[in-house]
Amino acid sequence: MSATILPFVRPPHDALMAVRSLVPDTALTAELLGTERSSHAVQVTADGLLLTVGYSVLEAAEVWLTNRKGQTTEAIVLAQDYDSGIALLKPLTPIGLHHLATAGIGELQPGSDLHIVAANDKQIHKVGLHALDEFAGRWEYLLDTALYTQPLYERWSGAALLNDDGALVGIGSLALGLRSPTGQMEPGNLFIPVELVMPHLEHMKLHGQRPGKMRPWLGAMVEEYNREVHVVGIYHDAPAAKAGLRPGDIILSVDQKPVHSMASFFRTVWQHGPAGSPLPLTLSDGTDKREVVLATTDRDSFFMQYAANLIN
Repeated sequence: MSATILPFVRPPHDALMAVRSLVPDTALTAELLGTERSSHAVQVTADGLLLTVGYSVLEAAEVWLTNRKGQTTEAIVLAQDYDSGIALLKPLTPIGLHHLATAGIGELQPGSDLHIVAANDKQIHKVGLHALDEFAGRWEYLLDTALYTQPLYERWSGAALLNDDGALVGIGSLALGLRSPTGQMEPGNLFIPVELVMPHLEHMKLHGQRPGKMRPWLGAMVEEYNREVHVVGIYHDAPAAKAGLRPGDIILSVDQKPVHSMASFFRTVWQHGPAGSPLPLTLSDGTDKREVVLATTDRDSFFMQYAANLIN
């Protein structure tokens, strides 16, 4: 009589770590996102690199990782990819138990079965793919294709979204309302496709960003009302503030090209030129029009300079 030895298959939870980020109360995002942030990170390489949602570690002075065994280590943020919204982390001490294979979203379609995995959670949560669609965020953020899932998972920040083969396809970013076929709004989640960064991990590890020119950044929060783009917030000392933009302004055009949505506004700005390019805007305060030329920068340089100014 012979025995068959089955290979040990690690559960996907072993690739997840809990993330605790400590952010100075002087940080630009401290009031909006808090000074102590909790999220998840997913190990995606054998040498310990992890992906998490970028806002959870933005401007963090300390980032701590804890694996399923309770082992903890400090981590560094190797790259903050503002275009995708994903950050790349490296633990200072190797405590990773497992890493997940990744996959693209090309074979997914609405109705596909997917699975959410989070740190410190023994369950795998089955969800359905509600939609593959564009997402525009008021913080100068645009995904051509985001993964929208239901039902709502309440610990979404940095959670892993797996396909039926157990491969990582998305990183948890938001909770939001999704419109049902009957027109009602129902809660769900937005996940960022990991295919946006996986081909560039080596470059991100070495250079802190994906290859290519940095997008121009204004430092304004905008929202869309009745096919108009309204300024709703301004970062202190950012290009938008220096150019005289004010909350309540309506952005009518970029270099004489009309904009009628957040998505069209962001795309027109990014197509105008790389970070550092002067950007002509036509604004309205609801009564009068005015022209301004905004001296753009890249978001990473702005946050680094802001932190340096606080230290000095």
